Amino acid sequence: MKKQLNTAIAALFLATASMTAMATEVGGTYVTAGMMNVTYDGVNELAGTGVTIDDSDRAPTFGIGYQVDENLSLEAGVIGEASVSATLSGGESGTLYGRSYSLVGAATIKATTDRSYTLGARYVESVSDKLDLYGRAGMLFWDLTGSVGLNGTLTYAGTAYAVNTTADFYQNDGKDLYYGVGGSYELTKEASINVDYTKMEIDGDDVDGLSMAIEFDI
Repeated sequence: MKKQLNTAIAALFLATASMTAMATEVGGTYVTAGMMNVTYDGVNELAGTGVTIDDSDRAPTFGIGYQVDENLSLEAGVIGEASVSATLSGGESGTLYGRSYSLVGAATIKATTDRSYTLGARYVESVSDKLDLYGRAGMLFWDLTGSVGLNGTLTYAGTAYAVNTTADFYQNDGKDLYYGVGGSYELTKEASINVDYTKMEIDGDDVDGLSMAIEFDI
């Protein structure tokens, strides 16, 4: 899936460059670089007595876009790796990702997203000479790994993972819609600072992203 996605992103970048050359009068190309605070519900179903949940992380972001007209832009982006975790004291059992588990001994279970990719659009409305508000929507392409580090034994979906080890026990990838809102404040004619909030979904669990980025016209 990643090979196909990388090809799609490359095609969009080439199309962006071509469109810029032919139609600079209606827009241009821009890049963004920043950081996103990610809150992910991937391990929250483990919450209970003796369980400590850490459901947020920070991930770098990078994006490129082409302004089709004064309001609409096409965008592609990358969100860096992020992890959330649940620390269990031992003796717990239940269901995780739709499969049964039981634990003897202490364990830390992590849900880690590898680099995720976005393809979508942004619609902008100006509030003043320097301030714009915008909405964003598109597809998020994700890759998720579940891992466990334990001093004991985790039995997951009938497979036992031994004492004093770190092991991956779950892997999945897919694509889901994302959408969000934000604002952009002009710092110079070529640069602005963006703040936005994005709703996403990974493997059926909600993800909230609060990000800040610098945008440069190129």
